[in-house]
Amino acid sequence: MTNNFSFRQACRKMRGSALALGCSALLLTSMGDAVARDLKLRWGVGMEVSTLDPAYQTNNWELATGYNMYDSLVWPAAENGVKPWVAESWSVSKDGRTWTFDIREGLTFHDGSPLTAEDIVFSMQRLLTLNAPGATSFRGLTPDAVKAQGDHSVVFELDKPSSSFLAALVTFKILNKDLVLKNLADGPHGDMKDYGAAFVRTNDAGSGPFELGTYSQGELVTLKRFDAYPLAQWDAQAPATVEFQITPEMATIGTKLRAGEIDMGDWSLPIRVQRDIVADPRFAIREDPMNTAWYLIMNNANAPLDDVNVRRAVASAHDEATLIRNITGAGGLMGGPVPDAMLPNCEPIAGYDFNLDKAREYIAASKYSADELTARPLKIAAVAGSERFNNIALLTASNLKKIGLNAEVQAVRWADITAAQSNPETAFDLVVFYDPAKYNDPMLFLSYYRKAGWGDPYPPGGMYYHNPKVTELLETAQTSSDITAQQKAYCEAAHLITQDSPSVFSHTEVRTTTYWKYVSAFPDGGGAMFYDMRFENWRLDTESEDLKRNQP
Repeated sequence: MTNNFSFRQACRKMRGSALALGCSALLLTSMGDAVARDLKLRWGVGMEVSTLDPAYQTNNWELATGYNMYDSLVWPAAENGVKPWVAESWSVSKDGRTWTFDIREGLTFHDGSPLTAEDIVFSMQRLLTLNAPGATSFRGLTPDAVKAQGDHSVVFELDKPSSSFLAALVTFKILNKDLVLKNLADGPHGDMKDYGAAFVRTNDAGSGPFELGTYSQGELVTLKRFDAYPLAQWDAQAPATVEFQITPEMATIGTKLRAGEIDMGDWSLPIRVQRDIVADPRFAIREDPMNTAWYLIMNNANAPLDDVNVRRAVASAHDEATLIRNITGAGGLMGGPVPDAMLPNCEPIAGYDFNLDKAREYIAASKYSADELTARPLKIAAVAGSERFNNIALLTASNLKKIGLNAEVQAVRWADITAAQSNPETAFDLVVFYDPAKYNDPMLFLSYYRKAGWGDPYPPGGMYYHNPKVTELLETAQTSSDITAQQKAYCEAAHLITQDSPSVFSHTEVRTTTYWKYVSAFPDGGGAMFYDMRFENWRLDTESEDLKRNQP
């Protein structure tokens, strides 16, 4: 693999020379069948990819795009959290505040320029300065606390120890500093202007296994294999191209999947449709239990959800069993804010069972009169085009009416939901939402239950919940190096949060995906969602007659 990479680098330097043609031919031969055929993986997805900027990516398909175009310092590993990737090793000081990462040599971005420590420093400083959604997991850093030591070493100086810092680095993506600086637009960040936000939103500045082919917002994203990628050995059956065909209508996705016009269906495809499709033996279905939590995010800042009894009433009117049976098709009940598997040593959190009579008792105990509670309908935001989200919102609205609360369902673009959450006055009363475990640490879910998470442009950023004791416990968990003490603090915080009911904790996800059997889908992602969607690790069966027919 190293020799292949060196040869590719030499070929790059010959561009425009008389030797270039022969060099390219030799390179093609050296890679074998991996580039001999344009194997294409086509996925019909329901949500648009509104940005290519990894700092701002929040929905499933944005994240999947970013995780393939960009690389991270570390790679998730189920057995010990993370393993080396762009960083070949690291060390941490005795006080837990100073992290030093040694960077591999010989890595390049898609434009052929070298990836160095300066790119990593720039990328983190950019993320923190923009205060983008991706910055949520790095609150203990300031931009001036990230420094390069030569070309191949980076130092992070945390303001206090952080037990989740290393795990969170799987979400931190590295951008090409020089390319971004060449494409600055007017903005509020001094010499950095807009920090390249306009450019990176629609262009490629990465080093990952795939580079951008086509980006047509709301229609199509095409990724093409980066042949010079040194961190993977390309397989002859790995896809050379990946297409996200953005199709908000679930019925259309089902029709295209049956017709062989796409290879994978959105996992939001209604479960009854997926089970009907998989009755055809040419298709496969996967049902993967995930550390992914479904919520109804509530805006605690505004009436009437500023009253804990109203929030408890909403939680008691949430019919998880019907939702799982008739809408999502599978899932496990959640008592508190974190999937049980991520807090294995906690005493069970009971939560709020579906009980309309109990919900009415909570309503009667609130500070609001019946007239006040019906004066303004609660706005429930559901992602436009998602049948699952819309049906959950409709079920919620129906049950809230039964306990004396008015509610109206609004179909809203994902990008507009996240933008609205950044201000308590514009944040929706309730948002149907699920959050995947992008890394394996409870703080991923709990970071929004403190003032530091207020206003993040992400659904739970619009929760505006505060309990001083919860904040204290989360601080204890974050700064302790004792795993037992961390777990104890997280458990106590989760119990207190549940009592306050700042959101409805619904159920965990079973990701259900239907696809043609010639696709080998979702290989091991090391316990972190979206790393199982790194497409250099996927395979297409080139001997399949169905593949040959669908992709002539």
